[in-house]
Order: sequence, then structure tokens, then C-alpha cells
Amino acid sequence: MKYTKKDFLNAQDHTIEVDEWIAIEENDLLHHTQVKSIPEVHVTGTLQFDGSTLVFSDLELEGTMIVLDSITDEDLDVAFDTKSQETYSFVPVSQEECNEDIIVVKKDTIDINPEIFQAILYEAPMSITRLPRSEYPKGDGWQLISDQDEAKPAIDPRWEKLNEFKLDEDEDN
Repeated sequence: MKYTKKDFLNAQDHTIEVDEWIAIEENDLLHHTQVKSIPEVHVTGTLQFDGSTLVFSDLELEGTMIVLDSITDEDLDVAFDTKSQETYSFVPVSQEECNEDIIVVKKDTIDINPEIFQAILYEAPMSITRLPRSEYPKGDGWQLISDQDEAKPAIDPRWEKLNEFKLDEDEDN
């Protein structure tokens, strides 16, 4: 979704209402992420132009992404609901303003697709599975664990051996 400076100047109160459905299928942007595709995203919100140089986005994103099951490698649908806010500038910004994460646009055109894409990727799970705990892989002396498992305090066997060791002077007391 792209918007030009002219679009903002023609909009009432310099505000563009966004209400779009988009999809991001397998492409180069997704190759190095845990997300396989994003079949549907409903983007709503506003893009507000200050009348001079800056545009402020306030977007809500709701949809579904496809990720791979961490154990079975099958496709899983994962719902997401997130918000994104960015500031865009039609002119170069000074060093002081650069600290505020202002995105300088080229050719008076704002492309909000990268903002949408980044916000969705932040919502992607690092790993996920639909398998019940009882079906997790295990083998001879090992078992796959999860951060959902109850934490069992374990003593390092080397430390346990040191606890058994007593110095000669400890025996005198």
C-alpha cells in the first residue's frame, strides 16, 4: 500500500483512513524467517500528515500467518493481532531527529508494506507445535523438553560430587 504526498494533501484533514485486506504469499521477504506465508491480514488505522513533512501511522493488524510445526514440519495457522506506529518524513531529517526512528521516504511516496510486514514478523512464534506433550520425541536417555514443562531444579553432577568430598580438616571438627 503506497500513498503519495498529493494523496495526503487531497485527504480531508490530511488524514487517510486505512481499511485493507492484504496477503503475503511465499516470496523473497519470507525466505529467511520462520513465517511461510501470511494468507490474510486486515489492516485498519490512520495515516496522518502534519501538513508539512511528517506522516504518523497508527495501524492495527489482524490476521493469520502460516508457520512450520517445530516437530512435525507441518503447516500451522497462527492468528495474530498487533499494532504498529511509525513516523515518516518527506524530507531528509537532521541527526537529532534520526534518533527518533523517522523513516525518510523517496519520491514523495510512503510504502507501508514494510511496516506491516515487520510488525507481523515480531508476532511470529520462535517455535510452536500442536503435538501433545506425550507425543514429543524421545530416545535412549534423552527426551525433548519444552518451556511449558515444569521446571525441576537439577544439581550439576560435578557440584554434587564436590559436596561429597570432605577436606581432612573438616573431619577434625
